[in-house]
Parts: sequence; structure tokens; C-alpha cells
Amino acid sequence: MKLSIGEVSKIFNISKETLRYYDKIGILKPEVNKENGYRYYLFKDLEQLSLILGIKLLGISLSDIKKTIESENLNEYKNLVLKQEEILEMKKKELEHLEHNLNKSKEILEIVTAFENEYNFKNLKVTQINDTLYGLDMKKLLNSNSYSINTISLEKELAYLNEEISDTYIYLYNIIENTTAKEDENFLFVIKNTQNTHILNKYFSKEDIDSMKKDISGKYISVDFYGTVSQINEYILSINKYFKCPDNNSAYVTYKFYLPKKIEDVMYFVNINLKIDED
Repeated sequence: MKLSIGEVSKIFNISKETLRYYDKIGILKPEVNKENGYRYYLFKDLEQLSLILGIKLLGISLSDIKKTIESENLNEYKNLVLKQEEILEMKKKELEHLEHNLNKSKEILEIVTAFENEYNFKNLKVTQINDTLYGLDMKKLLNSNSYSINTISLEKELAYLNEEISDTYIYLYNIIENTTAKEDENFLFVIKNTQNTHILNKYFSKEDIDSMKKDISGKYISVDFYGTVSQINEYILSINKYFKCPDNNSAYVTYKFYLPKKIEDVMYFVNINLKIDED
């Protein structure tokens, strides 16, 4: 059975121009009727077209496909199949991470939609914390040669890594004279766990990692809050004053969700851990 270029175009939902281009570059050449010059495809061509489209969907270039076809070499085809397998595995992981993130977002949204800020500070939970954080000096990472690392890869790996754990990046807020709560823009913290430690060991020397290490322990107020940045700052100050904490104190803030707005300030859902006793 012979199929016209129009029929093949409809079957595969691709344009006639695409088929003509494949013909032009030599990766899928139709049969030509010598009497009338019409081009047509056989079923064997459809199998090859299906293979080409599948390979292309995985991000493999047409030039690589053409090179394999023209080689007429089994090993070239085998290598192309192995490359497809590798890309598929990577895409599976990407989809798994996407699904994981979607589930996390759904859980957070269910919490936020039913959430009310707690302004009766008597009800706030006091937690004994004994954790180790790693503080990444962002200016040092981006603006100097202090570390011999690939900062782009590090950023990607840390982002990927924190999709797998319950906590994401943690920000340090410095309370100054009990009048200002200001985020320390120089540092980004990640909690110590097996995965984070593995990533840091991959990029930094032991000496560098030791310098990043920050042990936090003691009693902390642990509370969620939903509001703008200025409201978060005011809330931290209010808690600090209520519990008569030192005027120069610190809080660790984890951003869990944000709602962008056209006019008003962005709304953030955060977890605040404010130290209420001295070391």
C-alpha cells in the first residue's frame, strides 16, 4: 500500500513541509513515481518515520540521526539506541521530580488555604533544636576565586537535592536593636543531612566545609506565618519582644510558598525559628 505525503502528514500530525525537509536532508526519502513525479511512502517508511520522530522527541538532533542512517553501521544504530535509553532515564527522573514537586505544592496549598496566623503568642510552640547548618557565602562563591568549584552545577545540584528533603534553603534574619529584622543576603543555609553533605563534599574541601558549618542549639519558637516581607519582619520583632529575647537576636526562616500579586507585595508562607534563650 502506498500513502501520499498528505496522508502521512495526517497520520503523524506533522506538516508536509517537515516531510519534504526530511526528504531534502536525506533521512526519509519517499519513493517517486517516474511517470508522474508523485512522491509516496510505503509502510516500511512509516516505521522509519516513527523512529525518527521518537528520537527527535528525546532531543537528539537531526544531524545525528542522519549520520546514523547514512553510516549503514549496526554499531552506530546500537549507540543511538543506547543514547535514547540514557535520555529516557534522565527524563523519567525529571518527571519523577516534577511529580514530587507537584505533590509538595498541593500539600502546601491545602495548608495555606486553611491557615490563619497565630497572634496569641502564648500559643506558640517552643522547640528544642539541635541541628547543624552549612552556610554558603554567596558573595564569596560568585565574586571571588576563593573556591575552586563550578558554582552553576553546585546551584543546580542543591536545588535538585532540596526537592528530595523536607527543608529547602534557610535564610538568616538578624534582629538589630529590636527595631529591625533584616535578612542576611550574604548567606544561604542548608541543613546537614546525608545528601547535602554528599553534594558539599563533591565541590568543597574539608577545610571549606568546616568553615561553613554552623551548629544551632537551644530553645526556639517555631511558627508558620503567611504575609508580605514587611509583615514577616514585624512578626519576628513582635515575637522577639514578647519573649524578652536579646535585642540583637537571630531567626532562621524557611520559605515554603509564595503567591505573586500584580499590585500588592508578594505573599509568602514561611516557617520561622526564633531563638529565645542564650547559648
